[in-house]
Amino acid sequence: MRIFATGWSEGYDGPGRRWVVYLKGCNLNCRWCANPEGIETEPQMLFRPGRAAQPDAACPEGAVTEHAGGWRLSRERCVTCRERRCIQVWRHPAFEWVGEDVFPSEIVRRVLKARGLFGAEGGVTFGGGEPTLQIEEVLEAVRLLRREAIHVAVESNAATETFASIPGEVDLLICDLKCATSELHREWTGLGNERVLWNLRQAVQVQPRMTLRIPLIPGFNDSPEEMSRIGDFLSELSSLRRERAQRGGWDPVRVEILRLHHLGEPKYAALDWEYPMVGVAVPDRERAESLAAILQERGHEARVLL
Repeated sequence: MRIFATGWSEGYDGPGRRWVVYLKGCNLNCRWCANPEGIETEPQMLFRPGRAAQPDAACPEGAVTEHAGGWRLSRERCVTCRERRCIQVWRHPAFEWVGEDVFPSEIVRRVLKARGLFGAEGGVTFGGGEPTLQIEEVLEAVRLLRREAIHVAVESNAATETFASIPGEVDLLICDLKCATSELHREWTGLGNERVLWNLRQAVQVQPRMTLRIPLIPGFNDSPEEMSRIGDFLSELSSLRRERAQRGGWDPVRVEILRLHHLGEPKYAALDWEYPMVGVAVPDRERAESLAAILQERGHEARVLL
């Protein structure tokens, strides 16, 4: 599988302390994406010249040149370089190569080595990018980890055909519910949400523990009208799940609201990409809490996560 990062989190990507594996490649292009380096499938170079002096000295290919506006990286030259001496030899902090190919067995080896750090509730979460675009490798890793009694979660946009293979295979499934209106979804992510809604309808009938995440984005889904449509869809999911949940061992679908943040903006600059959300105000927590209250009043277990 191809990953672009790994890291630790606690309380955000599933229960307890978790090792998160970020898979490279995504079928959506959300304007607010916090991990733009996870969108493309091919490896990329993040270039941050402000981190240290003379980045040109670390590039024997001549891909780094100085201009009036500062240092620039010729990506045409950079992509043809195979040695990447800037990283492998000089370890210059201005350069970061994102895109590592690893076998599922290697993921398991790393997890077992760090097992003592998970605590009583932690485990592994596969995020992205979009993990279900690499479904065979992800499923292999999931099954190997669960065989070792490791708690496994997957975070998904639920917008792929291969998503259907995940529900029932993991301990926790975390899915995006960006909005309920397909035209709006297409405008802001590049793809309609018909498959997302269909996938979620199926998943709530198969996956015992499931969380839906709503990113709160000004101008996109923060209107009372759109939140009401989201509430209607959540009610539909609750109805589909009710019969299964009554059999025992099934939790209600939890809803988490995540406010827009701009932590990913520097990575757009490091990729030489334009950041689509420049100047967009971060919703205040009171606004997020009021929207969560709308969902709570309709019987949904909703909270503001960020």
